[in-house]
Amino acid sequence: MKNLFSIKHIAALFILLISVSSCKDDKDEVAPADLATKVSGKYIFSELEFEGKTVPADESNLKGDIQITKKTATTIDASLNIRSKSTNEEFMVYDVSDIEVSETSGTIDLIYEGEKVARIKGKKIIISATDDSGTDFTLTATR
Repeated sequence: MKNLFSIKHIAALFILLISVSSCKDDKDEVAPADLATKVSGKYIFSELEFEGKTVPADESNLKGDIQITKKTATTIDASLNIRSKSTNEEFMVYDVSDIEVSETSGTIDLIYEGEKVARIKGKKIIISATDDSGTDFTLTATR
């Protein structure tokens, strides 16, 4: 009887060792996303800055979003649809393809035809431009 009892213990210990040693490591690393995947998504217009003033979206006459779609690991397509709230007139309505993305010190630059057209910092895309009347402005949209 003592021998049978010992065999049961050894068998249970053996099964326990096999099950513990065959488990996957919980610390398996996940591959980091490429830049294009990292910035892809929908950004909602959040503020406009011009002539030293910052106007939040809810106080402005603008509405809309910027949709970024991954094309390759280092290129994206962007669809901008920023319009007037009151008249629905176009302010920044563009479809742009083959924008390059590159990261520098935590900021992701968007480069189109060799020129930096925007930057992404955290969950915000920031576009600096000049309107038809020559006024410089910065438009920000948040994911």
